[in-house]
Amino acid sequence: MRTAQPSPLRLQILGVLLFLFIPLVLYLYVRHPAPVGLSLGAGVVLMVGHRRLARPYMRRALPWKCIWCNRVLPEGDGEVLELRAGAEVLPARCCTGHRAPAARTFAFIEVWRWPLRLGIFVPLLALLVALAAAAFGREIVPLPAVTAFFQLVIGLTVNLAALGSLFGRAERSTVAVPFPVHNFFLLGVRALLWVFRLVGVWWIWKGLSFFLAL
Repeated sequence: MRTAQPSPLRLQILGVLLFLFIPLVLYLYVRHPAPVGLSLGAGVVLMVGHRRLARPYMRRALPWKCIWCNRVLPEGDGEVLELRAGAEVLPARCCTGHRAPAARTFAFIEVWRWPLRLGIFVPLLALLVALAAAAFGREIVPLPAVTAFFQLVIGLTVNLAALGSLFGRAERSTVAVPFPVHNFFLLGVRALLWVFRLVGVWWIWKGLSFFLAL
């Protein structure tokens, strides 16, 4: 049974608040304020807790928010884009005309899933290991170098992902999402891609600046 339409303002505010978990975690990992062990632990707790909060939010937003622009739609308006997350198929809502760019983005991410996964999880794992080593006073590789590597590779990776709305080819009615699907419902795909572009360019510059200065 379909639930009553939620308050659009409340739905948007909750989405923004849940999204803010992500930059907070990145701040703890990249800036790692002392003590490093506490920053690392807090970041891990926030990552785990975010999923437990964002998944129910996605369920609430799914019947109402446009997956592309994040607008809360009146019942019956727009189009549906089926997203496959694991064994589950989610009927994501889209404003009229917004299904195509959303489908292109997810199709591109699906095709490039392994380069994108490697570009995210390898530098993340390297940074987590370096933070843990620093917390125990056993720094093997200088933490600033690992942090710069993390920023550079992540910046390049998310800018690659942001090309999806331009170069993706949506040829199927159902598109697989190889990353945590709930994150796309917080701000909408369009806003998330702009975050990728802007923060990604800044991080590419930060990473390159560090290594060029060596």
